Amino acid sequence: MFGIALAIVFCIFCSVQAHFPDDPKPCKYGDGECIMQFVNTLFSERFSEEDPGLNLMQLDPLKVDKMVISQGEGESPVSITLTFTDNLLYGIKDQRIVKVKGFGKDLTTKHELKIVSKTFSLVGPYNIQGKVLILPISGTGISNMTMANVKIIVSFSGNPLEKDGETYLDVTNLKFSMKPESTHYQFSNLFNGDKALGDNMNVFLNENAEEIYKETASAIDRSFSQMYLGLVKGVFAKVPYAKLFAEE
Repeated sequence: MFGIALAIVFCIFCSVQAHFPDDPKPCKYGDGECIMQFVNTLFSERFSEEDPGLNLMQLDPLKVDKMVISQGEGESPVSITLTFTDNLLYGIKDQRIVKVKGFGKDLTTKHELKIVSKTFSLVGPYNIQGKVLILPISGTGISNMTMANVKIIVSFSGNPLEKDGETYLDVTNLKFSMKPESTHYQFSNLFNGDKALGDNMNVFLNENAEEIYKETASAIDRSFSQMYLGLVKGVFAKVPYAKLFAEE
């Protein structure tokens, strides 16, 4: 069900020459086409390794320690609290940036990445309580939520941060939005292990997947925005902003 909007796909090329001297040279300020091609190349080749030098964890599968989707505002037909713990997010290696805006010399301007991905799957322990389209739902077990053909937009702005005589980008206001073509749900051990009720609920969820996702999209985007703000801030805090780009 969930996707990832890796603003950190741009951040992968932070000080890349220091780590991978044979790679193409960094791009000029604001050269969106160059940034897109450069990062897609690095991303497809090095997604599976941690890089402490860049403050990056392993990206595929990505470890998700905890995420809470809380939905139930107003008259929404979906009112749930869905908690994921110790999950793995698969599919990041197949995503690609298709458009880049920003990343000029002015650190305060809006930066935006448009990303597409074949599939994203979030797999691991879950707990859910609430109702879905008037039906009660509860359970604790293992879930697999998969989205197919996902379109993602990541945008963020920032402020210059002076540290040790260098200027870093302090990332703020990260926003993340996803639009999947389709969504599939599988929850084990619903209703305290009642197989008949659990099987029927999984069928019901998938028959109504489009409407359910529409109702929960804002809550999902908020949760991912919060999670990835920390990751992106950590990467940009590692390398001075000017060192991300080629000298003009």
